[in-house]
Amino acid sequence: MEDRVSLCAEAAARWHASWLRALGLRSERDVDAWRALDRPPLIYFAGITLRPEAGYETVVGAPGSICDTWQSLDLGAEGFRVWRTDPWFYRPPGDAPDLPRPPELELVAVSTPAEVYEFEVVSVRGFGGEDDSVEPGTYHPPSILEDDAMKMFLGRVDGQAVAAAMGYVTDDAVGVFGVTTVASARRRGYGTAVTRAAMFTETGLPAILAPSKQAERLYARLDFERVGELSIWVKGAPAP
Repeated sequence: MEDRVSLCAEAAARWHASWLRALGLRSERDVDAWRALDRPPLIYFAGITLRPEAGYETVVGAPGSICDTWQSLDLGAEGFRVWRTDPWFYRPPGDAPDLPRPPELELVAVSTPAEVYEFEVVSVRGFGGEDDSVEPGTYHPPSILEDDAMKMFLGRVDGQAVAAAMGYVTDDAVGVFGVTTVASARRRGYGTAVTRAAMFTETGLPAILAPSKQAERLYARLDFERVGELSIWVKGAPAP
């Protein structure tokens, strides 16, 4: 698979399918798109285009937000609106830059149900507010441990989780997802450290991700480069 944006779409689709399966939800795919069959939690897409030639009919019936991978769709007539655009980033295989890890940061590879719940807590706090919380297993149930391709990392300081990241390893690339740091612990190198762990450079595979615009500088330091842009289409409210 040579098209770098196709690598991004494929890794994102596999990552989504894994989480929905862990949540007991169904999904399907064909050559044009991946689609959820059951409505997923708000943080997940319900449809992802897998080819630039995919038509609107391949995802328009998906029960949630749509990742328009190549910005090739027009879903406005179907009642959708573009909520946000994000860049696709790609990093070729090879060692990561030698950026020192903060000495106070403990890096933990998630391997137990308790650590999955801990991961979910810090993710909710990092992407939301420090006081935010959800019912355990709402987004990240421990059954995800059954998928060996899903690798999750926690960053702890003084025994408290402050950062998180995921790496989903396919045959062709490593998809880096869910990188976050709680607001009170940002700008200390914790996000960079968990991202480096999730990249799995030792596999000899390229890495992909879709960062927020605010995080682009962080990933540029790790030798990621922009290769495209996606649009997120939503119908009604709330948005992801």
